[in-house]
Amino acid sequence: MTIRLIDIAKKLNMGVSTVSEVLGDKKNCFASESNKELIRKTAREMGYIPNRMSRGMRGLPTNTIGIIGSFFSVPVISLMIDVFNSLIEKNGYFAMLGDSREEAEREKTIIREFLSRGVDGLLIQSYLDKSTLEEVIAQRVPYICYNLKFEGMNVTVDRRDGAFMVVDHLISQHAHKRIGFVYNRMETNLEKLTGYQKALTEHNIPLSDELLIKLSSKCAGVEALKPIAEQKIDAVFCTNDFIAGHLIKELKLSGRRVPEDVAVVGFDGLDIICDMIQPSLTSIRQPVEKAAELTVQLLMKKLNGQKVEEKIHYIKPTLRIGKSCGCP
Repeated sequence: MTIRLIDIAKKLNMGVSTVSEVLGDKKNCFASESNKELIRKTAREMGYIPNRMSRGMRGLPTNTIGIIGSFFSVPVISLMIDVFNSLIEKNGYFAMLGDSREEAEREKTIIREFLSRGVDGLLIQSYLDKSTLEEVIAQRVPYICYNLKFEGMNVTVDRRDGAFMVVDHLISQHAHKRIGFVYNRMETNLEKLTGYQKALTEHNIPLSDELLIKLSSKCAGVEALKPIAEQKIDAVFCTNDFIAGHLIKELKLSGRRVPEDVAVVGFDGLDIICDMIQPSLTSIRQPVEKAAELTVQLLMKKLNGQKVEEKIHYIKPTLRIGKSCGCP
């Protein structure tokens, strides 16, 4: 049986408006503190569940935050969502999740659906340009973008610096010169490509499009074997750890040794993934907790009416050394 405000009011012999004001956290409620506590206690005991969607339709806060992103593309995003959830709850909010699958149109649909349900704010891993995103949101709620370079309010790991760091390690510490760049989608890896190219240029190694190896899926490591052999590539930078792990497996199956014949490095740096791969994977570690904390902190400031500077906040990554690069 659905418990309504009128049911609570009848039990306490109070007015429905008083019960509504207390449970709706209205600022101008004149009920005494003892009555407020009694109403909340009775509501809990009766199993009352507030209709947050109804509150949103009346322009009231629903204490919900919409989180939108490609949740299952790489494990690091799943970890970030988990941290978001914990931080949002600590701030007194609940999360609504929407998986965009890296599809711009799907992202727009989810945003509109969340807005229709009265969310108070949005965290978005956006695949839209700024003007399109702002057109969809239409200033109805504050938002922060995360984990992708976005020209506006955004928190992201410095992918360019991370890629430079790990490729520079392959060159300066292991003297590799024929270094491949293995990716599955260039739109989301342009910053990593720039860092990769910068490292080669600073070491006076010629850039070559032949060293750029595109895969048709995230896990198609076998597709990279032929170009690696044909281009005589002796080291490979993979744009995420899933690709690196599958490539190492396929290299072993083909009789190539890692790192003796081909060194392999990745990007994301989750210990549970890197240590599972054999040899253990050298990768760029994304400071997920730090990025998530700053993202939520900025959104909370916006929700509290504080002015927040519209800029990209870059989080510096670190190099995680394993054995796949040739380090002992």
